[in-house]
Amino acid sequence: MLKARRNLSLDVSSSKALATSLDACVVPGDSFFNTLIRILATRCMLAAEYFPAGTFSRPDFRHYGLATDIYTHFTSPIRRYADVVVHRQLAAAIGYEELHPSLRNRTALEEACRNINYRHRMGQMAGRASVEYFVGQSLKGKTQVEEAYVMRVLKNGFAVFVPRFGLEGLVNVRDLSKVELPTEFLPEEYAIKIGKNGIKIAAFDKVTVSVEAVREESTGKQKVKMLLVKPEVD
Repeated sequence: MLKARRNLSLDVSSSKALATSLDACVVPGDSFFNTLIRILATRCMLAAEYFPAGTFSRPDFRHYGLATDIYTHFTSPIRRYADVVVHRQLAAAIGYEELHPSLRNRTALEEACRNINYRHRMGQMAGRASVEYFVGQSLKGKTQVEEAYVMRVLKNGFAVFVPRFGLEGLVNVRDLSKVELPTEFLPEEYAIKIGKNGIKIAAFDKVTVSVEAVREESTGKQKVKMLLVKPEVD
């Protein structure tokens, strides 16, 4: 997408090379563009996971994002059980106390790691969902018009990111008109043409969208809905 839309590229040969090339992904006059690219690049990476050291070979201990060959959790205000596991191991390693019985069984430790990883993923998903919920509650009964960036393009619409709310949403073509608008998907250009006037919407474009809260019939919950305001399609 970067090459096609902005003639930029990322070097992923190493984490240092990636960091350097990310720093170079700038568009004059658009301070948020670099942040958008970092968001998209991070989503392409595999998430770091907890595992007992004896279940993987040494090369798998590396942490790509932190550019280190071996990395372990030490402390975190949001991952307290991981703290307990690691600190018990550290205490045994330095002779401060005996190894806790829960850490003598590798099968049990593997299960604990799987649970920690699962809870961490659920926490991330809950965090993202809470942003949409908060925005939905704040916009109840009103519509907000905001600047947004196109993150990706689909056959039936496009996903945008609204910097003001830190919120991602889908603009669906079928919601833009009572009569279904003609569309043309341009995968090689990461773009879609919409309407009789053939307005082209492409990845990284800056657009204006309306953001409102609507009630889902199935759940009764407030959900954010986004519609394209500018450019206008016909």
